[in-house]
Amino acid sequence: MHRKFLFIFLLFLSSHAIGQNVNVPLDYWGYQFLDRLETKGLFRTHDLRTRPISRKTFAELILSVRKTTRKHPDLFSRTERQLFDQMQSDFRNELKQNGVNVQNIIREPHLLKWAEPHGKAWFDLYGRESVISNRGAQYQPDQLLSETTMGGILRGSLDEHVGFYVDARNAVTRGSEVKDESFNLSKGSPVVTSGPNVIRDRAIAYFIFGKPWARLELGRDEIDWGPAFHGGLTVTRNMPPAEMIRFSSRFKRFTFTSAHAFLSSSLGPKYLAAHRIDLTIIPGLYFGGSETVIYGGRDVEFAYLNPIMPYHVAEHHLGDRDNNTLSFDVTTTLIPSVKLYGEYFIDDMTSTKSLTKYFGNKFAFLIGGYWVDPLKIRNIDLRFEYAHVEPFVYTHWDSINIYTHYDKIIGHWLGPNSDNVFFQIGYQCSRDVRFELNLERVRKGKGRADTHSRPEFGDKKEFLGGIVENRKLLGIKLVNQIRRDFFVSISYTYSDTRNLAQIKGRRSFDHLARFEFYFNY
Repeated sequence: MHRKFLFIFLLFLSSHAIGQNVNVPLDYWGYQFLDRLETKGLFRTHDLRTRPISRKTFAELILSVRKTTRKHPDLFSRTERQLFDQMQSDFRNELKQNGVNVQNIIREPHLLKWAEPHGKAWFDLYGRESVISNRGAQYQPDQLLSETTMGGILRGSLDEHVGFYVDARNAVTRGSEVKDESFNLSKGSPVVTSGPNVIRDRAIAYFIFGKPWARLELGRDEIDWGPAFHGGLTVTRNMPPAEMIRFSSRFKRFTFTSAHAFLSSSLGPKYLAAHRIDLTIIPGLYFGGSETVIYGGRDVEFAYLNPIMPYHVAEHHLGDRDNNTLSFDVTTTLIPSVKLYGEYFIDDMTSTKSLTKYFGNKFAFLIGGYWVDPLKIRNIDLRFEYAHVEPFVYTHWDSINIYTHYDKIIGHWLGPNSDNVFFQIGYQCSRDVRFELNLERVRKGKGRADTHSRPEFGDKKEFLGGIVENRKLLGIKLVNQIRRDFFVSISYTYSDTRNLAQIKGRRSFDHLARFEFYFNY
């Protein structure tokens, strides 16, 4: 019945479809730049809290910026204007479809381009060469790694009815301590060895069908929901790509999004069902709400495949055996050049027990702020974020229902019983050069998502109780676009860790350096 329902829905969409636009990948630099422009007040939208967004939506946001800066050209610095011109070049085709005169917009370079009456496609070559040096007490012996990644990116549409996107990459690491091949899904993505080389691969591949008010995506993709920059709480980019069915419906003041993902686990079939609504309360004030459920060990449940079904109700009717969560977030840009945001995540909660002491009250929260052009100093940005994850968050009494895909947490990378303070100063020296200074503190107590789901004795929890690993980091990063879509990046991080791996008195001073050359052409 599930397959028949999906086939009928797919047939309906494809037979009434319009020209399709695929998603903008999460690693595209323009997301961070749009974040800056939104904070400056150059456009107002709820769209940026549910990523990836479509190329069509991205182009509409660019159009909003064009409209604002035509009236107030002084809102752009020279550097911002150059970055915006490059972004317009990346979306030249979509801007043209929206009636923009693109004669003065440079064409985006592509390795190959194919176009005929029944289809069009673009192909880019992707490459990255990384040299990584990790030295310190926790690296014995010191690490010197070389990693070469090569791949290709293909996107396009067929007969204006079907959009498609493929991003396939293969990474070869030399100098790694990994010696054996592994296909254990609970230990991460597959690892293949060839002599001294360790080989890992990664792919995103999906089809898009849609109408002006709705889109259906089938295939393998990524998700990143919520306002956070350094790490969200609900469904984040920390989760590796997964096969999924994703549906979204976008209107002027709200967007509804749902996804049903097929997760990887060594314990058997495992799934994530998630839906989210984004609302514009007033221009500059946005609300988001998400609900998720992890379930496994059985076939797909139609109740969870239903995008508008409240999962909390469905879980009760299915035996109250799955891992259901709820989250809320708020973002405001009402203060000029300042963005403030917060997110609250509820894993489990009961009002009859102590919120801070009872282990079953499992929650997490984060707050953050972003200030661009502080004190009217152009091309500078300051960012602050604090995340707090209570003990036993993301765990579950049934091990197949823990909040993970492969060995990665679907939510915040911190994991349970931890917190993080993050501060960043960024300076966009020119269109091509950006400098960042990062300060960070990470505290990690006992417990991981795949270990105990409750205290060994009693029912009390203690945040950061026992031996706590305390890590302080100072990092710098310099990125230079040496020519269009060709980048060189140099970064260095100094780390001071006390009680490493929760071993009392074990201290480590570490130096992590990375040099990278990468391109997408």
